Amino acid sequence: MSSSQGKILIADDHRMFNDAVASMLRPLFGHIWQVFDGADLLYTIQAHSPELLLLDINLPNLNGLEAARMLRQQVSRLKIMLVTMYNHAHFVAEAQSLGLEGYLLKDSPSQVLINGIQTVLEGGRFFDPKLQKFPESSDDFVKGFLLTRREKEVIRALVAGKNAEQIANDLCIAYETVKSHRKNIYLKLGINSLVDLIRISQAQGWTE
Repeated sequence: MSSSQGKILIADDHRMFNDAVASMLRPLFGHIWQVFDGADLLYTIQAHSPELLLLDINLPNLNGLEAARMLRQQVSRLKIMLVTMYNHAHFVAEAQSLGLEGYLLKDSPSQVLINGIQTVLEGGRFFDPKLQKFPESSDDFVKGFLLTRREKEVIRALVAGKNAEQIANDLCIAYETVKSHRKNIYLKLGINSLVDLIRISQAQGWTE
């Protein structure tokens, strides 16, 4: 691909990853922009009109999937590829339902990312080949959603009615770490409230 082709925006709050991807892509594509916060996303798109957005799901102030839904309505010409660590069937299904052009895992080789970008810029779609190895359903809910041991401890505490400060004290971790775990739990389970978490926990027997 000619270096004159391709206007790409990278939206990822992990600065080292964001910078590394930008450095890799600059010699290959025309223009590269970076944002590290969901709050800057729409302004940057309106200011620079990128062709392709490489979008992390776990983005501060605006969840990547929420951003994708919004952008599909407001900037329909923009091609969107999710670039995430989450190999979850329900995230992939939502990306497909939104008509996104791609879904790539962060642990994939750099050449896979480049191939995916080229495919999408040329009008195709690209979903990481590794996604085919992930089961569409699983009898083991915890395994299927890749909940960590610490996340399960936080779930039990939340369902028991404890607040973030109490959980931090009980588990000997920072208050902000508890908030981060809670955010990741909600994201992995595809929920938005404690009521939903309690419902799922009861259904899975986590409250016993």
